[in-house]
Amino acid sequence: MAEGKVLTGAGLRGQVAGKTALSTVGKSGAGLTYRGYDVQDLAENCQFEEVAYLIFFGELPTAEQLTAYKAKLKSLRQLPQALKEVLERIPADSHPMDVMRTGVSMLGNLETEKSFDEQQDVADRILATLPAIICYWYRFSHDGVRIEENTDDDSIGAQFLHLLRGEKPNELHEQVMNVSLILYAEHEFNASTFTARVCASTLSDMHSCITGAIGSLRGPLHGGANEAAMEMIENWTSPEEAEREMLGKLERKEKSWVLVMRFIKTMTLVMALSKFGLSV
Repeated sequence: MAEGKVLTGAGLRGQVAGKTALSTVGKSGAGLTYRGYDVQDLAENCQFEEVAYLIFFGELPTAEQLTAYKAKLKSLRQLPQALKEVLERIPADSHPMDVMRTGVSMLGNLETEKSFDEQQDVADRILATLPAIICYWYRFSHDGVRIEENTDDDSIGAQFLHLLRGEKPNELHEQVMNVSLILYAEHEFNASTFTARVCASTLSDMHSCITGAIGSLRGPLHGGANEAAMEMIENWTSPEEAEREMLGKLERKEKSWVLVMRFIKTMTLVMALSKFGLSV
């Protein structure tokens, strides 16, 4: 009788699950790069659409390429009527991540990917519709308003704020949204990325991969940690208290170390905005 394999308890430690050229966490400087560019430099000098182009195509766009790409995204904002009807049925107390997950999945039913050659167009379509998906649900479920998603706003950040608040945002708010989107655009091999890659490895479609990724991002130890981090930050009354509490959590090796990372990310956003003379 053959001996059974001895389990070391190390799990997947030391195993390479995949490689990416898109993003690197842990580099010098801000500690995060997209395609080799420091994220702080991108946040200070780029529009979010430039960064999206960089991630998709591997290089920053020329002025002409950026104009064309932004025009393409603007042309893809309209939601199908059937998707709007689904969004109107989602309860007002639903979590926004659940709404986006449902929205992307429904879009995949209405606009099914027929070939892998369509993946860039599908990715652009999802990117262009997500602001309208979340804002259409929110405004209908909370205010009883059916919004028109085709605004004349030039950027995704401005369009999102316009749809959410019902009025064109000022320059300050648009800049804040732009910087925030850039800082959260890509973070190497996190849980949602891993989920999407596992789904893609089965040759599934783009909508399924993104739907699965949103479901993973929804968890309290991933994207959901943002909310908990903000609650934690709001309870502190001074920088000294914040530092003391953070160091204590690290020393105790609490599971809430994830909140520490979200805290650091939030502070990175604040520092980047300060370069513009802005605050949150």
